[in-house]
Amino acid sequence: MKTHIFLYEGEGIGPELFDTLRPFFSLLKEQVEFHYLTSFQDLSALNKPYYVLCGPFESEQQQYKELNPLAMQYAYTSIPAGKKGHAGVLAIPLHQKQSSGALKDLSVIRSCFDPEQKVVMIQQYQEQPQVWEDAMKAWTKLAFSNYEWKFEDANVLSFIKHGQYNKAKQVVSSLEGANVLKALYASMYKSLNRAYTLIEVEDGYIAMPMHGHAPDIVGMGIANPYALLMALCKLLSVAGLGTLAQQIENQIESMFLDHPDQTTPDQGGVLNTEKYMAMIIECINL
Repeated sequence: MKTHIFLYEGEGIGPELFDTLRPFFSLLKEQVEFHYLTSFQDLSALNKPYYVLCGPFESEQQQYKELNPLAMQYAYTSIPAGKKGHAGVLAIPLHQKQSSGALKDLSVIRSCFDPEQKVVMIQQYQEQPQVWEDAMKAWTKLAFSNYEWKFEDANVLSFIKHGQYNKAKQVVSSLEGANVLKALYASMYKSLNRAYTLIEVEDGYIAMPMHGHAPDIVGMGIANPYALLMALCKLLSVAGLGTLAQQIENQIESMFLDHPDQTTPDQGGVLNTEKYMAMIIECINL
């Protein structure tokens, strides 16, 4: 039985990126059936869980408007760090009880992080202090009941001021705090255009690039589809196609790291989007 993945193009460069990805989608026709959505309201009619690959929104306000009714459980952002792996930022909504949310057990932590590296909870005491208390109780319970994991906590100001982020690439925070941390790591690694986010909502999963809709380059054919491709890989993984997803991800990442000039101008390369995707399709071996 094929996996069904739904496509929402988003704004700005979103539609042209999805158009360029059509030949890539064809490579997966034996395993995946793709369907286009015209509105997030269409999700209510889908079988659960659903899997949605989403293009960039016009603004954070629009993203909040579209996603907030879907009851977000958590949002995990992966930010590439050159040839040294990546930083992972797990955002948890503080409006939900963590005893039943993303910190209730290790399932979300395991799906997002490497147990060989420490995981730091970044606290923002000035932000809903009563709710943070519940989150810290859940965090402390995880720390004292799972000795194979290294859990720490830190205040957001000291974490940034004292450069703790240089040694901690796996962090957990509130949605608001995570936005600051994602920007910090993306700036540090100069990899905003390659970062992506996986969001678990009440009835499914949504994956999308971290970058914006880039209205200044719409129609120029130079937008980079790397983040959208990696978002698709993460979506395939949570949909039960983990081996296929890892195979594709490894090949795309290797091509980027081994041939840094063979990408689009926003990544320091010389190819337009169409030629970049043609190279990807030619090199992908499934």
